[in-house]
Amino acid sequence: MNAVELSLQKPSANPREARADQYFERDLKGQRDWFSKHASAYKQRSQSLAFLVIAAGSITTFVQVFGQAPWVSIITAGLGALVVFAEGWQRIARYSETWVGYRNASERMKRERRLFLNGAGSYRNLGDDEAYLQFVENIEAIIGEEQQTFWKDRRSEAPAQTPRSPLVTAGKE
Repeated sequence: MNAVELSLQKPSANPREARADQYFERDLKGQRDWFSKHASAYKQRSQSLAFLVIAAGSITTFVQVFGQAPWVSIITAGLGALVVFAEGWQRIARYSETWVGYRNASERMKRERRLFLNGAGSYRNLGDDEAYLQFVENIEAIIGEEQQTFWKDRRSEAPAQTPRSPLVTAGKE
């Protein structure tokens, strides 16, 4: 049950919470969840590729123990190609950079929501309507900053060749 339904059933529910949930669910179509989900996925991919490179490098060193066996050079070359491929893909996909940006945006949105719900920070001493407008502006600023960073990091690439923008794909995956 979401906060909007809860506020209808439970009159003591915080009206700010209902508005915040409505904004994230209706207006942003799960943007905060999108950033969080994709940050986790990109972190996993980044760590998997890094582990693959470490494992291939370690195995390459170990295989050298077998000296002049005919298969050693084949295995060594294959592992070297695997390392080059993994590092190249990591550079193209930019998993390491992207997951940090997505996690940062997600955490900033969560923090902004907590401040809004508790009337703290820039929401102190503001009426509900004024606080809500400030909340929306702050969340939109967070998304805008992430969007600028996303495209700034990919400026050398044509937009058709880049991963889909988080704002374009929000709620569609």
